Amino acid sequence: MRTKSLWICIVFFAILAPLGCCYSKIAWAQSESHEEQELIGNALSDPKNPIRILFEGERLGLWSLRPIAKPPIPLVKNTAWVWNPIDSFLLADWEEENAVPAPDVDPRAWLRRAANSLVGLPLSYELSSEFAAAPSMERFAIEVDRWLASPEYGEHWARMWLDAIRYSDSNGFDWDEFRPKAWLFRDYVIRAWNQNLPYDQFLIEQLAGDELLPGEPTTEREQQMLIATGYLRLGPYDNAAKLFNEQDRARVEVLSDLTETTASAMLGLTMACCRCHDHKTDPLSHADHYRFRAFFAACSFADDKPLELAHDQIAIQEHNAKVNAEIDAINARLRERINELVALLHVEPDPTTTEKPKKNKSNERTRLQAAMQEEQKTELSKFEAQIKSLKAQIRKPSVGLLMTDSKESIDKIAVLFQGDHRDPRDMVEPGFPSVLYPNTPTIEKPISETTTGRRLTLARWMVSRENPWTARVIVNRLWQMHFGTGIVDTPNDFGWTGSLPANPGLLDYLATELVESGWSIKHIQRLIVTSHAFQQQSLPTGSKLSDSTGRVYRSCRVGLKRLKAEELRDAVLLVSGQLQHRAGGPPVWPKLSDDILQANPAVLDDNETKTKGWYPSAPSLQTARSIYLIQKRTLRLPWLETFDLPENTVSCPKRDTSIVAPQALALLNGEMNVSASQALANKFKATHVTLAAQIEGLFQAVLARNPSAEERSLSETFLVNRDLAELTNVLLNSNEFAFIN
Repeated sequence: MRTKSLWICIVFFAILAPLGCCYSKIAWAQSESHEEQELIGNALSDPKNPIRILFEGERLGLWSLRPIAKPPIPLVKNTAWVWNPIDSFLLADWEEENAVPAPDVDPRAWLRRAANSLVGLPLSYELSSEFAAAPSMERFAIEVDRWLASPEYGEHWARMWLDAIRYSDSNGFDWDEFRPKAWLFRDYVIRAWNQNLPYDQFLIEQLAGDELLPGEPTTEREQQMLIATGYLRLGPYDNAAKLFNEQDRARVEVLSDLTETTASAMLGLTMACCRCHDHKTDPLSHADHYRFRAFFAACSFADDKPLELAHDQIAIQEHNAKVNAEIDAINARLRERINELVALLHVEPDPTTTEKPKKNKSNERTRLQAAMQEEQKTELSKFEAQIKSLKAQIRKPSVGLLMTDSKESIDKIAVLFQGDHRDPRDMVEPGFPSVLYPNTPTIEKPISETTTGRRLTLARWMVSRENPWTARVIVNRLWQMHFGTGIVDTPNDFGWTGSLPANPGLLDYLATELVESGWSIKHIQRLIVTSHAFQQQSLPTGSKLSDSTGRVYRSCRVGLKRLKAEELRDAVLLVSGQLQHRAGGPPVWPKLSDDILQANPAVLDDNETKTKGWYPSAPSLQTARSIYLIQKRTLRLPWLETFDLPENTVSCPKRDTSIVAPQALALLNGEMNVSASQALANKFKATHVTLAAQIEGLFQAVLARNPSAEERSLSETFLVNRDLAELTNVLLNSNEFAFIN
């Protein structure tokens, strides 16, 4: 009978099992306990690997799955052109194509490129002229090192990372509430880049900074580790979900966002594509998404966690205890005096009242107030004033936008049928992508006694030498920022639908160089900027450059580079002498027109916590560098949006660049440009007597060079019927100002 029942069950399962084909065929295999799990090799070598089985051995030739190994530096014929190993990798490819390197740009353009690449700001006339008069690699390297060491470097490069990890000062969704403490994370990123925090430590702190601490922070470095966990809080969050009993949906969206942003920004993996089914192109399964998600299953908001150092927290507690004791003592004397007055003035309780005790006391106080003389009221008011004064002395601990673990509330992670949180299927344990790491990892025990170690385990694996993605992804992002196009042109997608590396050897050389240098970002950037390739001319867009003899040129650059939105705004403010330098702090809120605000429901009303309105900053703060401007999800700043400021709901792999009419109107008629033009014109009217000197001063300030004879003549003709501020605006609207050659 048992045998018959068993066969019925087997047949029943055989019929129903295919109905679950919309979710991963291997989810069940990943749910085995760690003790029972059979160790399996990667899909490239082990026939039992679940990805190899799932995709029937296909999709395993992907270049990004190969281990990173430092390649030998290629031999080239034109050794004189090579300044460092980067040039050897590039030139070897070009010589194989019978091509030659494109000519170099002039010294001014070379130095301007470096300034824009490293600090995102224009050159001064003095520095540009001095370098052009005696250009050399030695002098160039000195300027590169100076920019790498400047505070402006971190302000510029933090923007790249904040784009990749979808930074915002607000929640998103319908309410889009302001996050008052998000700026602490923004400043953490700026500080990390300026201090050249090793990239592996940078990632570990963002994923699991709290798990590195045994208790409260004792140093500023440990304090920064806590602030770094703000990365885990940056995604959109529907704060209104609880009103509609949709907390489960909101929680799943948080975990999905963490899974997909971490995978795309740090690993170049498109995990979003396997939230609902097995990946259509890459060797990633439906279960892989949820195995990865399980590392975040214990995540819990920690916005009330004190950020002060341990000894400061003790001092705050002792101070508050002393103040509260004084408040209690005064309250006791106040209550005693009230009782005396109640008896003295024969204030009787209301026999008809059915109110609660607190309400009774309130009624008694009201009747007492009516019976008291003025001097008695004054006496009680002095008690109350003392209490109010003491309450004002209560010190509140500093808090941030933080994340930690809740050991008591660890989500059970199941594969969700078609990504629907209402339809969970097989349970899974934390795990890395099965194509290379199919076995359930051992969760590292953290120093912290209050966390699970899941995120720390993930973070350690992310920066392990066996991981083929992390180092490649970040050096590719660095290359993209310096040259406009990455070695892999799809920085968030190292899969089948992404681009192949233009130079695989160079990519792996930079990745291994990064690791061997102690994960030093500045080391890689210095290597890139001091390469000969960095000085090459750009090739025309959509064509190959060749000369009259038929020689074909190659370059890492194509076309002109328009300044990014923030770079353009900062450049206008800097050359006009208005750019305000600051050392972090809360975001600056530009003044917006009523038309813009009234068109956005998220800022039409406010609340008692002042997180739903729009709060313009003082005029004196409005010219801060763009990295410090408020970044709301539902209301991007119009001027910056015109110049392709990206959406910050998901990871932005690279900025789009458009050339559209509203940009010309914004530069020509925008309040900022008009104000900057007037400020600069007034400066030269006051300091330069002759018209010729004023024109020369404007060209030097805006374009970092002197005008040509033709430009001087045209400017003088223009000024016959125009004001100097209008000429300034013309220069600020020139291609030479807005584009990098």
